[in-house]
Amino acid sequence: MAAPESKYSQSPYLDAQVASGALPPVEERLPTNPLVVVAGVISEADDLPELEIGEYGGVMRFAHPSPDIQADIAIMLIENVLAAPGIGIAGIYGNVVESYEVNDDNTVFSFNLREGLKWSDGEPVTTADVRFAFEDVMLNETYTPGFPNKFRSAGSPDGDPMTLEILDDYTFTISFNDSYGSFLRELSIKSWQGYTDVFKPAHHLKPIHSEYGDADEIQAMIDEKGLDTERALFAAVDCLEWDLTLQRCSGFPAMWPWVNVTDDDSFMKFVRNPYYFKVDAAGNQLPYIDEVVSALTADTDTVNLKVFADEVDMVREDTALLKLPLYQEAKDKGYINFTILDNHVDPTALWINFTYDDPVWREVVNNLEFRRALNMTINRAEIIESIYYGFGSLPELVPGEYDLAQAEEILDSIGMDQRDSDGWRLGPDGNTFVIPLEVADHAPDMLPVAELLVEYFQAAGIKTTLKNIEPSFWGELFGANELQATLLWSVTPMWRDDTWDDYTVITRVSTEWRRWSQSNGESGVEPPASIQRLIEIHQERIAAIPGSAEDMALADEIFQIHYDNIWILNIAEKVGYVLVTDAAMRNVPIAGQAIAGNNSGEQMFYASE
Repeated sequence: MAAPESKYSQSPYLDAQVASGALPPVEERLPTNPLVVVAGVISEADDLPELEIGEYGGVMRFAHPSPDIQADIAIMLIENVLAAPGIGIAGIYGNVVESYEVNDDNTVFSFNLREGLKWSDGEPVTTADVRFAFEDVMLNETYTPGFPNKFRSAGSPDGDPMTLEILDDYTFTISFNDSYGSFLRELSIKSWQGYTDVFKPAHHLKPIHSEYGDADEIQAMIDEKGLDTERALFAAVDCLEWDLTLQRCSGFPAMWPWVNVTDDDSFMKFVRNPYYFKVDAAGNQLPYIDEVVSALTADTDTVNLKVFADEVDMVREDTALLKLPLYQEAKDKGYINFTILDNHVDPTALWINFTYDDPVWREVVNNLEFRRALNMTINRAEIIESIYYGFGSLPELVPGEYDLAQAEEILDSIGMDQRDSDGWRLGPDGNTFVIPLEVADHAPDMLPVAELLVEYFQAAGIKTTLKNIEPSFWGELFGANELQATLLWSVTPMWRDDTWDDYTVITRVSTEWRRWSQSNGESGVEPPASIQRLIEIHQERIAAIPGSAEDMALADEIFQIHYDNIWILNIAEKVGYVLVTDAAMRNVPIAGQAIAGNNSGEQMFYASE
């Protein structure tokens, strides 16, 4: 008697493995109730109103300018415990988990797993993986010396750790002492955290855990890797969301659409996960595309050259509006399509280190009148036109008007009216005051914008130097509190939903303010009242329900504080973001935020005609 026909289909890429018995049939690899992807599930319905049933096959090609990190791929791989269409917080639904419930006072969160869900190596995903993640890793000081705030009551550093209750193989609850409405946000899009702190493949990690593994074997692995502690070994083997593209994570059991099989320092490779838990409306197991690869390049310019040579199929992280003429040329040749979408960041902002270890520097930059003057020297309209081809607007975060004459009047009024023999303004110590601007090639527009800022500041008599440094060295200076002024993006568009929190300022530069906050005032430098209020707001929003009136009132207060104090000098806002895809690629969002395009990779496919 013939076996009943399956209601699910798989990629031909896996047919030989199923035929040989290396893989079970597709219906045995999927959970009992897979996530069905229709319009409005992964992408917002307005951003992709017509979702096609796709075709299987193909290799999606990328390029990456920094070793080990490919942000476009990482975003495409990340799976969260919960999800919402696009990258917002409206319409949160079960993703890795099938469903969830919240009690009336937002203290108890119940989760139901997808029965039959499996890791990429075929092992079942159950609450045993949740128990291991919390009880054996997060609550074990050997492996997690500092319990994360995310899992404390109200998300507060002073809150009690959450309580985990395992009800059966597929049901668990997480409870808090205090209301924690934004916990749903934390489990969905917040900071691209993914599922890896809630679910860990216990079968894979227990052999290197002291409670389960052989002590002699664990020590041998520590010695072999040149490490010194069990914690270091565990960290070297475990793979969190932002480790996704690292070569060391090759073969790590995952629930991502593609799994890492990289074996080359200069070439990343990912192949389809045969146990991936999503299907389309016709029952086709996703993703449609079989492989994802990325070649290491010298810099972002080289990535863009590969676009023009028809050697990459998707670029977002390294695109630039400055390259629009070349993108158009590549499109005219039939290589690519490109769309100018919304940006999840404001791409260039001047970040000042208010805690740099120099008393004169601190005195000057902590003076609001100095920041007002510096802000007025910036000819933003010129930057928007010359760097962003008009795809941007004056900022609303800070006053955006350009008034060099008034800026000079303000500088004179705060005691910087004296000049040296070269005409540069003197600081309060009688020496030439210098802004040392150090900028890395985090994006193609940063150096051109920095060059214009040097001109603007110097036009007001403020001596400004510019140094272009390597991103890795930039990171070292950042960590050591040695950057005085730099350019980096501001994630302002995500502040209102509170899916990113650099509005506190302490997560960027001004490291000593961060130390003060994290130590409850025992170390570091005490920030001014408005920064302390931003830190308080961050905690208050954690307790509030995402999108509630209380939450939105706090969001309004954030923007008012920034407007009044000019802590971050946003250069331009609502700047378009170019998403480049292969000309044959389909199910690509046509509106919304560009980064949401990366987030929807499992539904994309190559059309054969």
